[in-house]
Amino acid sequence: MPRAVTGEELRSAVVDQTFIKRGDPRCVEGMKYDFRLGSRILKASFNAPIDLTLITELERSKVAVEPGEVVFVLTEERLELPNDMKAELSPKRKLSHEGILVLGGFGIDPRYSGNLLVGLYNFSSTPFPLMMGRKLIAALFYRLEGPELAEFPLPDSIETFPDELTRLIRDYRPVAPQALHETFAALRAEVANLRQEFVSGRDWQRQFQESLTRHDKQIEDLLSGLRTEQQTRQRGEDKMTDAVNEMKGTLSWIKGAAWVVAIMIGFFGTGILGPLVYSYITAPKAPITAPAPPTTPPPAPTTPSVPKTP
Repeated sequence: MPRAVTGEELRSAVVDQTFIKRGDPRCVEGMKYDFRLGSRILKASFNAPIDLTLITELERSKVAVEPGEVVFVLTEERLELPNDMKAELSPKRKLSHEGILVLGGFGIDPRYSGNLLVGLYNFSSTPFPLMMGRKLIAALFYRLEGPELAEFPLPDSIETFPDELTRLIRDYRPVAPQALHETFAALRAEVANLRQEFVSGRDWQRQFQESLTRHDKQIEDLLSGLRTEQQTRQRGEDKMTDAVNEMKGTLSWIKGAAWVVAIMIGFFGTGILGPLVYSYITAPKAPITAPAPPTTPPPAPTTPSVPKTP
């Protein structure tokens, strides 16, 4: 069974710098040792790893993990574990209270040599200042005994930030939870607007249908009126036709009379009837006398009747 390195043995390792280099005895807490934030950080806004000791104190006070951002840091301490020792890491509880999630592996193999690489993700809505010497992660150390011992391979050492991580952070852009919240709020508002538009669309469709129905009725009334007007005009045209025909008959009679008058005028004009009229007018007239009273003939004599002989 692995044996935990605790108490004075752990403190002596810090003081004597046996497997914990550049440590602080004040960071020993019972069974654990708390690793601290070093000066080297990898932050997207700098586009490259920086050393906080090489910038001004004012600039250093502004360096923080922004909401939604991930920043990688190296610990102040470095390890040189022997072949019979391993370590297990656990994030400090206070970091989670401040909205910081620690990223990275939490098991360290025997024979590891180098610093600890820790990722800090800020899931809160406020910046997290990066202060050198701040406790980040605790480590429990175990001695291996008996069948647990073996010739372990040499793990990769971390002395600085890996190149692939540097390239990743160079193009990294943080996504703040506040921005996500605002995005979700905007999406929620858009969904609400779409729902309202859908309801309004259904109301519009209903109103449009009602309008079409009214228009259909108006069109039907108009067509009915047109049919009535057509029938009325048809009846009017029939009456007009009868009147025109009657007028044509009258005009025909007048035309005939006109022809008679024209013929008479023609006769008078050619002298055929003129002499007859003239002789009638110029002939001597008998004197007009009163007519003689009628004479009554004498009555005929009456003959006595003779009785017939049987």
